[in-house]
Amino acid sequence: MIHISSIPNYDCDVLIVGAGPGGTALATSLAQADISVIIIEAHSFPRDKVCGDFVGPVAIAELQKLGIAGLEDFPKTNVINKAAVYLDGKEIINRPIPRKEGIPFHGRVIPRMTLDYWLFKKAKEAGARVFEKTRFKSYTITANGVKAEITTQGKNSSLRAKMIVGADGSSSTVARIFYGSKPSNFDRILAVRAYYENISGPQDQCELYFTEASFPGYYWLFPTGKHTANIGVGMVMETLPKNETHLNELLNKLIQEDESLKQRIGTGTPTGKIQGWPLATYNPTKDIISDRLVLIGDAAGLINSLNGEGIQYALLSGRWAADTIKSCIAADDFSKAKLQSYDQKVAQELRYDLALSNTIIQCIRNRKFNPFWMELLSIMVSRAKIDESYADIAGGILAGMEPANKAIHPSFITKTLVQGAVHFGLKSASGLLKGPSHWVSAGARTGQFVGHMAKEIKNDPKAYTDWVMGLAANGIEISSHIWRDLHQSLSRNSKNHKNNGKENEQYRKTKDDQSIAKVDAPSVRRAQG
Repeated sequence: MIHISSIPNYDCDVLIVGAGPGGTALATSLAQADISVIIIEAHSFPRDKVCGDFVGPVAIAELQKLGIAGLEDFPKTNVINKAAVYLDGKEIINRPIPRKEGIPFHGRVIPRMTLDYWLFKKAKEAGARVFEKTRFKSYTITANGVKAEITTQGKNSSLRAKMIVGADGSSSTVARIFYGSKPSNFDRILAVRAYYENISGPQDQCELYFTEASFPGYYWLFPTGKHTANIGVGMVMETLPKNETHLNELLNKLIQEDESLKQRIGTGTPTGKIQGWPLATYNPTKDIISDRLVLIGDAAGLINSLNGEGIQYALLSGRWAADTIKSCIAADDFSKAKLQSYDQKVAQELRYDLALSNTIIQCIRNRKFNPFWMELLSIMVSRAKIDESYADIAGGILAGMEPANKAIHPSFITKTLVQGAVHFGLKSASGLLKGPSHWVSAGARTGQFVGHMAKEIKNDPKAYTDWVMGLAANGIEISSHIWRDLHQSLSRNSKNHKNNGKENEQYRKTKDDQSIAKVDAPSVRRAQG
């Protein structure tokens, strides 16, 4: 008797939850390859997404690949050619966007209402089906597919697919079900923004503002047009001591009290309410793949924790996931092992960078050291003013154009230390000239700080233990990357040395052969004669 196995009735090959930049970029690539795709989106387009709206050069390069940059209205979006940094209300540096070969030399500020709609339409044009106003509820992975439960206008139904992709943002339902919990507050950043009109100042300049009140974090003004801008503030959710300030209140306070920002806004007024959103940062201990499941973009925690930018990583991860999924479709294999190439690509391109960014965030999470962090920022800016290559690296890291690990390159660290020595040397000399009373006062302030820190640790030992353990965990993660890079570098050098040895041996053999030929030539001619 012949047993015929049942063939699953799939609604699509790939079910994508979330129609943000990552989900629609992935859907477009798959649909163009004649792969059946369904996107589930909770809202209807065009829809807004609370964001800083800055699209960096790397993200623009990805939009060019998708054909978005070729749209008629794309050139009308606001171009950003330079960035200014302010510290405690004073402009400390103003530089053009760093140049890097292979990507545009500028950024753009594109409201998500516009950007996401373009990407949504591109995915539909490619052949992806989109279920708008549809809530994703849950999923079940079986031996031969994925079953997803959804709700559309109050009606429950289900969809079957060969695999599922979580592209539903930092509060991803797919990721929450997969992990069994929401992201830890230690892996979160909070941000709020408002749109303003009738602002003054340069249209092509983004501005970042730093002050102790907003640290660890920064506030910004990103022009969306000639007289309009996105203005907001972002901060790490868990700080030491705990930050009790509501970001809405903080943003209003900064707008009222920061003289540089006030001047920039001028007579400008908000066009709507202040809105906020959470960002989940990368946690290297968590998987982003499983059998028949992939997480991309914000859902995978692929956020630049230094600047909060996620559009770039969403588009990149969407493209990388597409490459892997196409091979899975071709092989009809959706196992975790087969999906490993996507995980390896993310690790290769981003994990080191994200681990270092997270370490920096973990350091500055302790607000008791805010005066030191502000001083360090001032030192780095001072160096950037006199060293163009240093400025390009620092600016490139902040813009997401350079990997953060360049900040721990020996030459970059040396320059920072030299500038720090100059900075503190001048400061010490100035202090010495002020006499004994200044020394006593400085010593008293140091003792007061140490005593206050001891009191804080005694009052909340768990929080400080978690902070130290977080630093240790990030340190271990970074160390593994450093040792890996060192091993690879040594292996390459050893291989090159062996190859050079072989080439030298071949060169000597060739020269010997040539010498023998020259010696033998007269004898040959005599014999021939």
